[in-house]
Amino acid sequence: MPGKIKVKVLAGRNLPVMDRASDTTDAFVEIKFGGVTHKTDVCRKSLNPHWNNTEWYRFEVDESELQDEPLQLRLMDHDTYSANDAIGKVVISLAPLLAREANNPKSTTAPHGGAVLSGWIPVFDTMHGIRGELNVIVKVELFSDFNKYKTSSCGVQFFHCPMIPPGYRANSIHGFVEELVVNDDPEYQWIDKIRTPRASNEARQVAFIKLSNQVQRLVGLKAAELGANAVVGYQQDFDLEGEAGVVARAVGTAVSITPIPTPSYPNNIPPCTQQSERDRDRCDKDKGSPRHARHESYGGRDPPNPPAPAPAMQNPSLNATSTPMGIHRRSSDSDLSVTPKGGSLNTSAGNVGSGGGAILRPSMNSNNLDMLEYPFLTMTEFPPGFIVHIGGTVCARSVKLAEGGGEGAWAELRTELRAHARALRCNAVIAYSDSAAICEDVCVLSASGTAAVINLDCDYNVECEQTPAQSGPKGGAEADACSAAHVPYAPGSGPYRAELSLCAQCRRARVPSVLLATCAKPSTMPTHGKAVTLTAVAARVRRAPPTAEPGARDISDQLPFLEYELHKLLLAKLRMQGANALFSLCTRVAVGERCVVALASGAAYRLRALPPPAPPALKASESDRDATEIQRALRDAFNANKAANGYDVAGVSDMSGGGALAEAEGEEPPALDLCADKDACVLELDEAEDVETAKSLCVRRGHMRVYSRPPPARAPPLAFAQVWRARLTLSGQGGAASQAAERHVARALDGVTYKLRRLNPCALAIPKFQLELPEDEIQLVVSGTAIPLPEPGAAPRDLRDDDIFALDEEQLLRNGPAHDEDRNLVGQIPTTVSLTTLSDVSGSRAVRRICAIRLLFVRETTTVREMGGLSGFLHTFTCEVLAIARAHTAALGGNALTSFYLTQLMLQDNAHKNQGQCLLSVGGDVVQITY
Repeated sequence: MPGKIKVKVLAGRNLPVMDRASDTTDAFVEIKFGGVTHKTDVCRKSLNPHWNNTEWYRFEVDESELQDEPLQLRLMDHDTYSANDAIGKVVISLAPLLAREANNPKSTTAPHGGAVLSGWIPVFDTMHGIRGELNVIVKVELFSDFNKYKTSSCGVQFFHCPMIPPGYRANSIHGFVEELVVNDDPEYQWIDKIRTPRASNEARQVAFIKLSNQVQRLVGLKAAELGANAVVGYQQDFDLEGEAGVVARAVGTAVSITPIPTPSYPNNIPPCTQQSERDRDRCDKDKGSPRHARHESYGGRDPPNPPAPAPAMQNPSLNATSTPMGIHRRSSDSDLSVTPKGGSLNTSAGNVGSGGGAILRPSMNSNNLDMLEYPFLTMTEFPPGFIVHIGGTVCARSVKLAEGGGEGAWAELRTELRAHARALRCNAVIAYSDSAAICEDVCVLSASGTAAVINLDCDYNVECEQTPAQSGPKGGAEADACSAAHVPYAPGSGPYRAELSLCAQCRRARVPSVLLATCAKPSTMPTHGKAVTLTAVAARVRRAPPTAEPGARDISDQLPFLEYELHKLLLAKLRMQGANALFSLCTRVAVGERCVVALASGAAYRLRALPPPAPPALKASESDRDATEIQRALRDAFNANKAANGYDVAGVSDMSGGGALAEAEGEEPPALDLCADKDACVLELDEAEDVETAKSLCVRRGHMRVYSRPPPARAPPLAFAQVWRARLTLSGQGGAASQAAERHVARALDGVTYKLRRLNPCALAIPKFQLELPEDEIQLVVSGTAIPLPEPGAAPRDLRDDDIFALDEEQLLRNGPAHDEDRNLVGQIPTTVSLTTLSDVSGSRAVRRICAIRLLFVRETTTVREMGGLSGFLHTFTCEVLAIARAHTAALGGNALTSFYLTQLMLQDNAHKNQGQCLLSVGGDVVQITY
């Protein structure tokens, strides 16, 4: 499928002064795609140039090159007697435009077609940041062909949304798709030693963008082979392995979706530019035009915008509720010879088109679910009835030396994860994610998910028609609302001994005492009170040199103990809050030169189906007065937390506690039993570190209230990112290191509290944490979305002791004038671009989902101290990146960026040279909304 690119540069504004004699700039633009470069005329002596007599600059390229190569616009200052000076660059990935073009219903007789990006895009320089803006128009046109050996995936849409995107109906879920591409890092090439810092950073930025586009194209090819037209829950990561190269990894869930018919778009939506409005009108005018031939990228199925709804997936009637008892482990779960890999793990950087002739893999349906190589789903939110039973969190880790790639290591981890799920009598792993921690040449690979029994015959589109309840079903409308909490295995037949109780709701099935899951809480699962954030940190000091095989062996030996300490502390904190379930669990492992730190975070809930938790008990001598005081403080803090979170429900203990807990306390487990009850309820005070841990549990901290599905807001959501970096004290053993890391995490959360103090009252989407250990420091990035909540009347707000916003400044804010956020937004069209980590904007209606974008930037400076230190440099760079992301969103025709993520790949500093360097990756789904 060849394509044509047409580019027009209209104007520039706010350019920097490059000619000191006249305080002006002689600007022109170099437009480069692949090996072809065009140049505009020179607009002399102007900081706001206009190229009035410009023409379309055309590029005719192949489809795979369209997806892999970015469009580069370099803004230059013309000099007569010396070399031209570089002002900055605009790098545009054409993947979003290709997705719009391939899925845009338009008539074959239309004189002009193609997707359009039009607007003001900031000019970014890797040494000085944003240096003005360029007004550009980029059009992409594709020519359809029927080559079944093609190497592009233009017809496959990508969504970072971890669920079926709002505004779409799901016809079928095909299964797990993944890809891995290895390439050299330009930062470590020999030519980098003779290049300028700007040229080196630009080469690295473009190389990373090419890798991102390439791995997306290969994932799209695999999705098309399965017959899917979209990939949801798309996750993409970069592993920087130093001189060994850089690894681009991507996973997702292949699905077939169709857009839900909506009324005509409102006419009062402000267009970003006149060109984008014309393109939108042309798309609306051709909405009913007949499609021409079917596109091969859809795997022989209808395109995502057919005139009639596509038929639902055809599966033989197989009751998924009987699946747990029908699953039998094979003789060898590690045997991968059942199904072919389909070229999923043999693609290298030099073979970019290997996916075209890969063997078709079976789709995920009720018949062959047990035969799939990886029955994984990267989605975290599902429609009611999809999750039948939750078995629990499964995780696998591996330590290896960086050799570039690691295809075999990831295959082993996923195979182990599948074996764990089958040991729990589950047929799938949902909310799957993987991560890598690298220090020198030692890599720690982690793969995790939630083992569950799923029902592929359920109605995927239930939530498109109804709004789920926040605290569970009302009355007895849904009798099976508690079934997701039931264990899929019979008592005594599980892979380990677990304390099970009767379900407090149906009194028929068994439930665990504590439920941990990486997925979001099912919308129909009833709860008490509110959800709060929860974090736990564990650290251990390394005992061997950080490099080579001794360092890898040392980390491998310490990882089980690190996970045990983290699990024990997490369950103790969960009990102290009066909660019995943790959803959206995310565990991060960071490897430093001197220590290893693990951080677990999630949202704590009090499920009605599970037995009420008891406060942790201390194990010490009767004459120990400190233990008696700590036990009393623990019980007081437990009761206060339970009342503050709304978990202190009258009659709950009498109704559902009873014999289950007594049985758990009365039966003494074996010495080596690592079950949840033993770890959570017993704290032995035999060391000084244990005493400090028990005392820290007595300290009441206000936890952030979170919503998996937030209520209607009184203002647009606000995305935030808080970076905390400090020196990590490693004196003593692992206990002291854990307490030091715990204090730093608490301070980072206090920084988030202070940053969001003016939004009270508000709720948070479940925040995400990134942990790194540069040298002797700890670096924590907390990102999320703050959702302003409606105030009940005009009554003054009551700030309780557990409210994280109870600061002195709030009293002054209450007496001030009303804020603009308090206005009613019903019926209004947002004029600014909203950023949110959620799948949609609360209180709004998505007019249409346009495309997914991913941006990557490299920034370096030699004036770190002048910018306010490393934190000031990073804050400035983050603001510039968010501004560019908003500009790209507006240029693509959207006014919101949902499923937003900000990943910090690298942050380095050299205090002696006053130098700092950072690498950031951002992205999300471009959406057009209205309130």
